[in-house]
Amino acid sequence: MDQIRISQLRSRVSLVVCVIDALTSQAPLGNTTTVHLEGTRSKAIRKSNGSYIFNDLSPGEYRLSVHSEYYFQEQTNITVNAHNFIEVVQMKPLPSYPFSQGAGLIRFMLQNAAGSPIRDAHLQSTVLTEDCARARVMVDQTDKGASEMTLGSFTGGIVVGDVYLLRGRGSQPDEEVIRISEVLEHQKRFRLANPLTKSFVRGAMLLPVQETRSTERGEVVIAFRGNRIPTFHTELVITYGTDSEHKIKDLAVAEGTTTNLGTIQLA
Repeated sequence: MDQIRISQLRSRVSLVVCVIDALTSQAPLGNTTTVHLEGTRSKAIRKSNGSYIFNDLSPGEYRLSVHSEYYFQEQTNITVNAHNFIEVVQMKPLPSYPFSQGAGLIRFMLQNAAGSPIRDAHLQSTVLTEDCARARVMVDQTDKGASEMTLGSFTGGIVVGDVYLLRGRGSQPDEEVIRISEVLEHQKRFRLANPLTKSFVRGAMLLPVQETRSTERGEVVIAFRGNRIPTFHTELVITYGTDSEHKIKDLAVAEGTTTNLGTIQLA
């Protein structure tokens, strides 16, 4: 009898892309999300949990692009090696996004001194009301240079890609902006994108920071999620070009309403 050799081909998972709505921390709205990796013929396999799988990639540098109907396009450079790699992409809502009735919004238009729309300006709005803190530091001290934090007293979920203002305790507290790069232990221990530049003691709070950009028409919408009280105060920073920054302090936002700032002209 002839010998029969049976070969089983197995695919190796190289990259998992998790795409989430930056406002809800859930899967993006609609069914139009596409995930593309430049430099490879490998196609993303969509899983039932909303993640996208790339198999058998050669190690190296790739350009990841994510498109979805109600969101800004996101692009990022990633490095793939021999180990499984997970990339979390937060999709920022466009002004056309179907916001819920309970969302607190800030809307305005951006123009330059000549009256032309400003596109791709960077917007960062920080919640200043301490009752809206998303979590607090739970160890006696987190030292300068630390790249991990242990948190507690949560008032909402914290996911990869979230940005927060870390504010210390006292009448003149230290502050710095942090970004979550990895959840090491669910609702307890988190890795930071960059090491801390200051030290913080137990009770230091994480205040939500919302980031977005302006459209090609200069249109801006900033939406807030999961705050504990119906009206809260924010600080808005608009960055345009290499050295142009415009700041609006103590801006009140209320759930279920839109704060319309009209047209803002930047020099």
